[in-house]
Amino acid sequence: MKKNMRKYVLRFLGIGFGSVFIPLTVIIVVLVIVTATLGSAFGAAQSQTQYNGDGSLSESVLAYQPEVAKYCTASGIPEYTGLILAIMQQESGGAGSDPMQCSESPLNVKYEHAPNSIRDPGYSIEIGVMYFASCLRAAKVKSPQDIQGISLALQGYNFGGGYINWALARGGYSAENAAEFSQMKAQQMGWSGYGDIQYVPHVLRYYQIAGSGSGRFSYPLAPGTYHISRGWGMDHGEMHKGIDFAAPTGTNIYAVASGVVVFSGFGQTGSGYGGYGNVVHIKHDSTYSSLYGHCSKLLVRTGEQVQKGQVIALIGSTGQSTGPHCHFEIRVNNKQVDPAPLLNIGK
Repeated sequence: MKKNMRKYVLRFLGIGFGSVFIPLTVIIVVLVIVTATLGSAFGAAQSQTQYNGDGSLSESVLAYQPEVAKYCTASGIPEYTGLILAIMQQESGGAGSDPMQCSESPLNVKYEHAPNSIRDPGYSIEIGVMYFASCLRAAKVKSPQDIQGISLALQGYNFGGGYINWALARGGYSAENAAEFSQMKAQQMGWSGYGDIQYVPHVLRYYQIAGSGSGRFSYPLAPGTYHISRGWGMDHGEMHKGIDFAAPTGTNIYAVASGVVVFSGFGQTGSGYGGYGNVVHIKHDSTYSSLYGHCSKLLVRTGEQVQKGQVIALIGSTGQSTGPHCHFEIRVNNKQVDPAPLLNIGK
């Protein structure tokens, strides 16, 4: 009887392989380790996908781009327009009267501090941009390519409550301390949860980093904010010596590589820039230069040194133009060449 009982207990506590029994506790430990390992691997792969910025901005969000660009410029962060649009996409998809979901921000002085109390989309954008600008400064973000700093600023935008300084004292943003802070604040306030601990990857899936093109030069506009309305080559009997990136007026135009601005101004007839309207021409080295035409506003001056990914102008329809777009050229020894192979368009 005792022998049979021992046999049944072993079978209850473990799994038998022939005459060998493995205790259930050992199996559980192994399963936990395997699950955690696979989960970490999956999480890393998922995080990599999310950080590639392969989400799409909705038409509702893109419609706000000129207004976002205006308030970003007013707050001294014009190069972060694309990031603000990514935040808006995550917060509201561009819907409602509070697209930046910042009614509860301390900067809101017109409406009640309650969810969705703001009833003016323009005011929501103004407050949201001002608040995020303060997050960028607190997080000491260096550039639109500084993903670690941007991650800290983004989680701070979502959490508030002193998260940025708290995280800086612990080495900066991490998914682990975001979860720790959320749990701590939830306990302090007696809530079941606090904020979105996945806010950073949620936003960054919509963020297209300027200067990240896969060719020799990056794209002059952030992916997802334009469509190509006219390519290089013969078109209705005319040789078109560039690529037209169509986008809403006010959309950011970025330098495709570092260099020196050799011309920034309105292209007068006979100047070599006639018909281009407001145009920027950047010399990158002794061989290559790039040109950006029909801008609504120029943000750099002749003789200025610019960096790859820097916002240099805004989309417009000045000069000989039939609609808002950036006429973009790459020149080799000052002669226009097809930009597509250098940008890897369609590759």
